[in-house]
This record gives sequence, C-alpha cells and structure tokens, in this order.
Amino acid sequence: MSKSIKIQIIDLRINNIFSLFNSLKKIGYKNIEIINTSNKINCNLLFLPGVGSFYKASRLLKKNNFMLKIKNFVKNKNNKLFGICLGMQLLFEESTEFGDSTGLGLVRGKVIKFDRKLRVPHVGWAQVIKNKKNLKSFNLKKNGHFYFVHSYYCEPIDKNIIYTKTNYHNKIFCSSIKNENIFGTQFHPEKSGMNGLKVLESLKKLF
Repeated sequence: MSKSIKIQIIDLRINNIFSLFNSLKKIGYKNIEIINTSNKINCNLLFLPGVGSFYKASRLLKKNNFMLKIKNFVKNKNNKLFGICLGMQLLFEESTEFGDSTGLGLVRGKVIKFDRKLRVPHVGWAQVIKNKKNLKSFNLKKNGHFYFVHSYYCEPIDKNIIYTKTNYHNKIFCSSIKNENIFGTQFHPEKSGMNGLKVLESLKKLF
C-alpha cells in the first residue's frame, strides 16, 4: 500500500527534514517529496515538521500561502495531515509566544509555555501513555519512550482528541493528538528509534 501513498513534507527551513525523509524511506514509503511552496501540495499524506519559534513559523506559513492551502487539504477527509513537534503546535489556534501568535486553527486550543519553575527546553527521551485504548491510529507500545525537544506544550479544548500524555516533572501534558484526519506528535518519531519508525509505519493502515 505504501507504493500508492504520495507523501509531501513541508520545508519551512526550521527543521532537519531529511531525518524524517530518510526514516520514511527506510520503512518502505516510495513516493516522497519535499516542498517549500504551497502550490505544490498534491498528496495523500502531508507532514508539517518544525522546531523553534511558533511566531516565526506561523509568519512563514502565511507568507508562503500555506495557511489556506493546508486548510483546503484537510477538507478532503481522505487526506491525512501530520504535524511533528512545532508542526503539531501550529495545528492549534494560537500560542502564547510573543504575546499571542496565530496558528492554523485546525485544532481548538492554545500552545502554552512550561512553567518557569521547570527546566526548558524539555529535551530527551520520555514516556508516552495512551489516553484512549480504543484509538489504534499509532502503533505505540503501552509505555513507549520517544524523543522530545520543546519549551511549549499543546492544550486542546476537546480532551477526547488527546491520544497520548507525557509527564515532565509532574506536569502532565498532551504529547500526541488525533482529530479526524489530523494527527500530531509533540515528540519526534523520526528521532525515536524503532518506536518512532513504528508510528510512521502505522500510517499505512489509514489508506
């Protein structure tokens, strides 16, 4: 099935997208393209990766007309959108970074900075815990560990879309979501070894 899945990765020049590209190749995806202009969106599975500033990334999305194109893309429920790290945060309505910064608004909720009492950024391996047993979108072990690097976390209004949670020094935060055909992981599956590869491979079952 992976041969018929056309994948595109949005390049905002704020992440090492080639680790994601190589991970997808490794697990058998054949048709993968990196794009940096919105008029090239033409795929079944669209990845929005990123690390760093929400404010800067949202400005780049607007400048390159990705906002409208991505919103139109997900209107077709046969299409799947997958945000990684900052890419997941950009799916939300707004971030508290630099006051308020506007995101795609595909998921209701905010992106909030960790309490200043916690060391930020949160970097390294951490456990993810499934929020709902009946969601089978990701091939996650019950207590799998994944790689994180972030200073902000997502707080969705609809708690039912939370797929996993993670504990960072007694702060429980949303570490992945599934909202119809929209997916997001705060962790980096492409940097999480075999556990991460299994998450990316499980997307084949959606097509």
